Formats: sequence, C-alpha cells, structure tokens
Amino acid sequence: DQVNDVDWISNLPDDVLLVILSRLSTEEAVRTSVMSKRWEHVWKHIPHLILDMTRIVNSKEPIYGSNRVATLMTKIIDNHRGHLESCAIDHYSFQSVNGMLNTWIQALTCVKHTRVLTLTHHCPHPCVPMDLEDFNRFRDISPNVMSHPSLRSLSLGFYNLENSLPFSNCSNLQTLKLSCIVAEVGVFNRVLAFCSSLEVLVLDIKFSKKNGDPLKIENKKLKLLLVACCRNADGIRVSAASLEILAITYRYFRRDEFFLTAPQLQFNRNFWVAGEYMPHISYNISKEKKSIGHEEFVNLSGDFLIPTASLSVRVDLMNPTEVERLRQVLRLWTRKMIELEIIFKDNNAPREESDSWKNNNNFPNAEFRVNTVWMHNFSGSEEEFALASLLIRQHMVVSKMMIKLTLFPASKKSKIEAAVAKLQALQTEDQPDITIKCF
Repeated sequence: DQVNDVDWISNLPDDVLLVILSRLSTEEAVRTSVMSKRWEHVWKHIPHLILDMTRIVNSKEPIYGSNRVATLMTKIIDNHRGHLESCAIDHYSFQSVNGMLNTWIQALTCVKHTRVLTLTHHCPHPCVPMDLEDFNRFRDISPNVMSHPSLRSLSLGFYNLENSLPFSNCSNLQTLKLSCIVAEVGVFNRVLAFCSSLEVLVLDIKFSKKNGDPLKIENKKLKLLLVACCRNADGIRVSAASLEILAITYRYFRRDEFFLTAPQLQFNRNFWVAGEYMPHISYNISKEKKSIGHEEFVNLSGDFLIPTASLSVRVDLMNPTEVERLRQVLRLWTRKMIELEIIFKDNNAPREESDSWKNNNNFPNAEFRVNTVWMHNFSGSEEEFALASLLIRQHMVVSKMMIKLTLFPASKKSKIEAAVAKLQALQTEDQPDITIKCF
C-alpha cells in the first residue's frame, strides 16, 4: 500500500508537543526550532528550563566557551515566551559571566515570573589563574531581586554572599536552600530575617569568620529545618512555632551552642553524646493532606540524610495520612538505623476507614533494620500492637524494643504488660539476642 508522506507529529496540538519537548533537555528542545516553521516557536513555551554551561563548554577553552555559552543562555531566556515554572542555571564564573548573572536573575524573576529558581556556581578550569577567594562571589546582584511575588523557591549553590541586599523584603519565598554557601553570620541572619514566610529551610553553610554571634532562625511559618553543615558557628538559636521536622546531620554542636524553641516537636531520647549533638531527625507527622515540609524532606533525603541517623517521630496510627507518611519516611533508610523513637499521639477521635496497613508485611520495607526501638504512649491498642509485632516478626529490630510504662495508671499497665508478653512470645530461635521489655 502506498504510504502518504505526512508529518503526523507536527499536526499534533501545541499542548501535546510541549509534553514531548518536556522529555528532552533544554538544549535538545531548542534545537527542534530548526526542523520546520511549525516547530520554530514551540519550545519557547516549555515551562521548565535547565541551562547547564558545564555540559557545553569545551574544557580546553573555558574562557572562550563560557562567554559564548553565556550569550546563548541569555538568548534562550530572552526568547522564551510566557512564564516559567522552574529554571536551573549551572555556570562558571568569569568576568563576562558575572555581569550576565544579574541580568539572568532579573529576567527570570521580574519578566518570566519563575516560581522555582536554582543557581549553581562551578569552579573554572584549573589552568585558569584566578583568586579563589574571589571567583564565586555573589556580587553585583540588584537589591530586592529575589522579592518578586511569583518566586516561591530559591536554591543557591557554591557562592560567597557578600551582603543580604538581593534578599531584601523577600517575604514571598516559601523554600530556601543554601548549599556550600559562605558568608558572615550577620549576612545570614539578615537573609533569614528578610525571608519571613519560609516553610522549608536547608542550610549547608560556612561562616567566613567567628565573631561570637550565633545563627538566628526565627520564623513562625517554618515547617522543615535541615542543617546539613554549619561550620565555624558560634551556636544556633531556633525559634519556630510551626516547626514539624528538624533534621540535623551536622554533629559538631555542643549542648550550650544549640537552643531550640519548637513546641510542635517532641523527643525524649538524649542525643547528646560526649557533649556533642549526634545526627538526629525529629518529625511530628502532620495530618494535613498537603505538607510542603514532608514533600521536601522526602525529596531531599538522598542528598542529606545520614543513613544511620536516629529518628524521633510522633504519629497517630488512626490517621491514614500520617501512617502513609511514616511509611515513606522509614523507607528512606537503606542502612541500619541507630535508634527509632516512636511517640504515639493521644487521640480519641473515631477510627478512619482506610485500607489496613497492618496486614502489609513490607511496612516500611523488607530491608528496614533498626538497632533499638523506643515506644512512648504505647497503650496496647490494636494498631500499636500490630506495628510493634510487625517490627519483631519481620526481624527489623536488631537489638532492643523498649516500651515506656510509667505514664499510665495501674489499670492500663496490666494491659500493656500483657501486650509486651505477646511480643516476647513472637521471638524466634534466630532472635535470641533481642530484648523486649518495659521501662
């Protein structure tokens, strides 16, 4: 049969073509503009741009290559039409590029109304002589440039912040991630004060010098605080009334250097060992259907989570949303956890109808292992016993399961002791070293 020479793909509507282009890199999407008149302007409406100078620049000629590619990146931003959901820029730092950085930021925030912006600096070629203290300075950036109301999330990587002016009046930001950022403590404090609406804050930072002042994190809306690194710190003071997740994977804080005021968080274990704060995560699981803190925590875990860190979690096993989030959090651990502290929430609300998790033998997953489990507010309810027995039956507990008994009246203690006896009976011959008892 004769086949008509028809370009069926080009006959698709723009919305479908944009879905196709979204599967390509930005570089590949732009190249489709030369295929035909039909494709010339389609790429200009893609919602996400990834402009990576490091993928294009010839490493043998970094100065020439970076200048050329920087000009090309400017054209792509200028030629794009409409608003952007997200844009990520990876760039080298040379004189011409530094001048363009501010232009890019201005265009992306004020013109393109970008919601999620990621800027990452990369070291130039080692053969190029440069002042290492100067090459990554976040300088000549316009004041208030990050304060456009459309910008919700900002990530910065490998910069030296000279001042806080680009963040002035930055109450629009909900998420701020600072990775390998150097600045004076006063600059950090002013940046965090300007960003008064933050719900997610990730810190991998270094103070350029010690002056005796602590890092101050005071925010009423903050839900997730992750401190991956905070070098040269003279302490951290956290005051966050809505904080639900605190993850500290940086261990070198003395007890007198860390102050926390977060009424939503609760943990009973002492994670100060030899006077230093050991990596630990505290999580008060929210029953809200949408939680930006939980979503970001799950997404960030691969980059920052210490696999063997300890976890304290408050959960309502009667709430399917909280149970599912507990499942997702525990699935993040691919190696043995040191300690898991579970604090069951007091809840007299009626049971919600949902698919039972109690019969799922892979909760949280078949490979999950924890050295010691501590359970607080254990009432011996059907849900609590099912979780505890699952951890024992699936050999997820390696050393100890400790159940706190002292907070309940005598009438309830007998029920709890009976539940503990049933848990002890679940031990098999290949689990002789596991201790299950009340404390």
